[in-house]
Amino acid sequence: MSGPKQRTRLILVANTLKPQVVETLGRVRPWIAQRADIVAELDSRSLDAATIAELPEARMMLVFGGDGTIIAQASACVHWDLPVVGINCGSLGFLTEFSVREFQAHWDAIISGRCPVSRRVMIDVLVFDEDAADCRLDHLDLGHRKFQALGLNDAVVTSGPPFRMIELELSIDPTRSQRSATAFSGDGVIVSTPTGSTAYNLSANGPIISPDLDALCITPICPHSLSFRPIVVKADSGISLRIGRANEGTTLFLDGQRSVPLRTSEQVYIRRHPRRLVLVTNPDTTYWKTLATKMQWASSPRNS
Repeated sequence: MSGPKQRTRLILVANTLKPQVVETLGRVRPWIAQRADIVAELDSRSLDAATIAELPEARMMLVFGGDGTIIAQASACVHWDLPVVGINCGSLGFLTEFSVREFQAHWDAIISGRCPVSRRVMIDVLVFDEDAADCRLDHLDLGHRKFQALGLNDAVVTSGPPFRMIELELSIDPTRSQRSATAFSGDGVIVSTPTGSTAYNLSANGPIISPDLDALCITPICPHSLSFRPIVVKADSGISLRIGRANEGTTLFLDGQRSVPLRTSEQVYIRRHPRRLVLVTNPDTTYWKTLATKMQWASSPRNS
């Protein structure tokens, strides 16, 4: 005779700053506990790579909150290399695809691994001081590194106060023979993943990129040029941004969550992280349907 069926081991992560998340988790936790083993329950505010490294073995991570909760915790989650199920307790629910009702309805498919997954590109973002050599794919001067972190959405260089135009030198897939692709002036630049293409990139007239593509998008912010348009490059291209002229408030923002001030002659280097964030997707919908229903993609004008 075979022994008892082993229960699935789960980790729960919740944004407990939001009352609706606390209420939802309190209501759903007993339902989950009847069907699986909850081996850890974490507050998203204290979740980091070090914490995750000490967690007991699990098969899946359930994240209760909004899209911001997944974006904020993506860099920690990707280190654990677990599929992430986003249960929406916010407003948009673009990454947290499941409502509580949908999560419960698809429980068997989720736990058995029969739900489709989306493997999202992550970016590794480094900042080097003004004494670092020009960044190349075959050499990064880590001795002059002053910042490094992972992102899911985008890395944004903004001019900052006093809001004069800044100058940036852009290199794509830099090599010994091609140090710079172009130099431009403007209010900054956005380097986004496909996931982040519907965020700040979209507001700056960048393209929407299918989330499973292995690509990055470079979108200037108000460039002082009629011909600098957003471009899409291979995700394995290294992207270097040297600050030719900065303001006092010029800053790099990563996913809108972390920031580091930038000075003239410093460099920002962006590359694809070797691991991807694995999101379990809702089988009742598609990315394009979600884009149309929640962000009004391609909607016709309405009569007043």
